[in-house]
Amino acid sequence: MIQPVEAVGPNGPAALGASSASPASSGPEDPEPGRTPAPALDTVEEDRRESYRSWQRIARIWAVAWHFGLTVGVILVALEHGPVWLYFALAGMSASYLLLEYPWLLDRRGRRAVYAHLAIVCTLSFAIVWGDPSLTFMAPIVLSQFSPLTGFRLRGIGFLAVLAALLSLPIALRDGVSWGSLAAWGLTAGSALLFNLFIGGFFVEMLSDNDRRGDLIRELEATRAELEQAHHAAGVLEERERLAQEIHDTLAQGFTSLLMLVQAAEATLDSDPDTTRERLELAARTARENLAEARALIGGDPTAGLPLDTALRRAATRIGEELGMATAVDIGGNPRALTANVQVVTLRVAQEALANVRKHARADTVTLWLTYGTERLTLAVEDDGVGMAEQSCDGFGMRSMRKRVEQVGGELTITSAPGAGTRVEAEVPYE
Repeated sequence: MIQPVEAVGPNGPAALGASSASPASSGPEDPEPGRTPAPALDTVEEDRRESYRSWQRIARIWAVAWHFGLTVGVILVALEHGPVWLYFALAGMSASYLLLEYPWLLDRRGRRAVYAHLAIVCTLSFAIVWGDPSLTFMAPIVLSQFSPLTGFRLRGIGFLAVLAALLSLPIALRDGVSWGSLAAWGLTAGSALLFNLFIGGFFVEMLSDNDRRGDLIRELEATRAELEQAHHAAGVLEERERLAQEIHDTLAQGFTSLLMLVQAAEATLDSDPDTTRERLELAARTARENLAEARALIGGDPTAGLPLDTALRRAATRIGEELGMATAVDIGGNPRALTANVQVVTLRVAQEALANVRKHARADTVTLWLTYGTERLTLAVEDDGVGMAEQSCDGFGMRSMRKRVEQVGGELTITSAPGAGTRVEAEVPYE
């Protein structure tokens, strides 16, 4: 029976007045498929559903109250043997509520239907009170449909006063105008107005409280959408950085090796065909390995299915063949099963350290140590090259190695000095 100032149902807003949301500020929507909301968002969703269920209960209670009033009217008509058309008028008020008002209360669709309902019940109430003064109580009941529209504003209260006077006007006109009929009319209209101001005030306060809840829910939903967009953007950026790092540590280094081998082969093309052939064969092998690494990256297997020991030996052998230097790989400790993450971090650090040897060291020998400790895996790459100054230890490759190791809770140490070679040591905790 009570019409909220404005309500936002499961299908969107519908207004009779100027407020915002009602108890049903939103319908029972399920979380998005495949998505696990945070605990706070679960609470918001549950509050949304409970608010909608609460409003459904209120709608049912007022439907029962409305029909209780109509039932009392039917009983009075029957006891007083009133005209038959009164039954039809009461039935019309019931049908109007069930067909127009109640559906709107549930889903907030079709405000025109609500206005049509109010027009119908006002007309029928006027006719019923005119036909049988004992049914005057129907005027306050119909007036209650409008009471929340007041919001305790003077214009709304004035509208209710006019409507109360009109709905109870048959009391003054039916048996002729007299001081008695005017007094009865005024008393009835005034009582109906005061009663509905009380009812309206109660429900306006209730709806205002739910308006605030609805605003909060919408604000939280907007914040959730913004957070999802931010998380998506951060995820995209993180994935780009990861791919850039993987490409730098694998494919880019492979292409650098290819370029160096092809240039070296070109230099000996006329003077030393055998050396040229060896370098071209090595370039072809490097290209195949680079292609395998590219496929492994795409397939989600960065180590290309090789154990860490084997991958390190292959990387050391490749650089030794490319640069004609002596290489060695020493495995110490008790080997143990490693997670893919530990293997990838360790292998990438080794590849980047060897790439720096290729680019800058001008070394004669390079040695890799892999030690299985009690709690950590230690990798060391040492060369006897030209070394570098301390301020040179912060290039992109160095930062990439340091970031990889720190992301898994490890430590990276770079020791170098001009003319003293370089040692890169990474300690990676087991997972």
